Amino acid sequence: MPEPALNEANVRHLLRRTEFVDRNERVSDLLALSSITEAVQNVLGVDASPPTVAFTAASNWERGVELTHFWLDRMAHDAARPFQERMAFFWHGHFCSDLGKVDSAILMREQIDLWRRSGLGNVRTLATTMSTQVAMIRYLDNNDNRASSPNQNFARELMELFLLGVGNYTEADVEASTAAWTGHSDQWNDDVSPYRWHPEWHDSRPKHYLGRTINADATPAAWPLHGPETIEVVLGTGVVPAGADNVTNRGRPTRDVAAEFLSRKLWNNFATEGAPPADVLDVMRTALVSNDFAIGPWVTAMLTHPAFYSDTVKEGLVRTPVEYTVALLHATGKRSAFVNAIWLMESMGQRPLFPPNVSGWRPNGYWVNASAMEGRARTAQSFVWAATRTYWQNGGTGLISLRNGSLTNTQVTANSGGVPTLSNAAYIDLLESYTGIRLTATSKAEVLQYANGASVWERNDALMLLLVAPEMHVA
Repeated sequence: MPEPALNEANVRHLLRRTEFVDRNERVSDLLALSSITEAVQNVLGVDASPPTVAFTAASNWERGVELTHFWLDRMAHDAARPFQERMAFFWHGHFCSDLGKVDSAILMREQIDLWRRSGLGNVRTLATTMSTQVAMIRYLDNNDNRASSPNQNFARELMELFLLGVGNYTEADVEASTAAWTGHSDQWNDDVSPYRWHPEWHDSRPKHYLGRTINADATPAAWPLHGPETIEVVLGTGVVPAGADNVTNRGRPTRDVAAEFLSRKLWNNFATEGAPPADVLDVMRTALVSNDFAIGPWVTAMLTHPAFYSDTVKEGLVRTPVEYTVALLHATGKRSAFVNAIWLMESMGQRPLFPPNVSGWRPNGYWVNASAMEGRARTAQSFVWAATRTYWQNGGTGLISLRNGSLTNTQVTANSGGVPTLSNAAYIDLLESYTGIRLTATSKAEVLQYANGASVWERNDALMLLLVAPEMHVA
């Protein structure tokens, strides 16, 4: 299989999908390397110990806002290798929890920091760790899971949405897993060390699960390990049972089924919607299984595959509202709290810490609808206001302030008999340069047409057209 070419088009595509935007300095970094494989390894070279947010607010709600601003700024400005934050957001939408139900920004920070620190580590480690983090225990009600009154929420979603996919297990497997996870609970009035193990709630009897016996060690010291053992079975020696609804997968190793399920999810979030091509799925499954569910080789297999650089993939992914917001923050050079776009993100349909349900957010074409696009326009308008806050002030020295430079009111409005001193073409070129937005010839012609029909007092509004251009909505 030939390796994709290391050229500017492929590098920019790689960066837009992994680091939110194709920063020119990062493009130069990667083009100086010798291959796409080296470029991908550079993208994966993230900070092993990223900083975390230090809360200053008192209430959970305000702390949630602080956490969101911190995370958006990491995505847009502060992370040297933003793929760390992009992968963290992928896991946040996969193993998701909701601040409203968890009711603790401290616990949400703990979970998100797990994705940020270890999102390129190992799927088994992520799944096992998040299972006993109190954010997940509360979100999926495992704090109510007792031998005397089983609660199946977490055990079911662990298979259905997190690891295996619908139809690859039976109700008996759900019951067995539920029993294994009894006893893992929390203490509501303790945010510092809230996890509680209740041995008196645990069902320690051996169970049959995905073709294997679990809970075999009946000694009390082994009881807390019964739950994590279900993850070992799914990613290890389990078999899809004969009674599973998914007839095609009956009798297959669960590790292969899990690897395919996760690979489809990764492809849909980073490449395009629909099933990945058969050869891509085979390569990704093999990479995940042969490396014992290590994430780095799995992601590398996707990002170095020729199909990832096909025209279909390059043109086939809509930015989510979070990605669009990050692109706006980057283009304008503004900090998240300065623009305060969190509230506007809700009108676009996506706000970090508040997934719609346990299945997380949908990718791609889901975000193309009248309501969401109207929300995007209002969000872009807020960024225009933030970038031009002083524009009509200070006697002509007010600015359009953007990431890579600023334009004064005088520069934009200076004219002779209504003819602008700074030509419209030169003005649009500067807006592109200062925002880092690369317009297609078609989009640029549309913006220029607006500027040609506007007076010098109106053409500052061309910035809005850049921020809502089609290029800003496609990753």
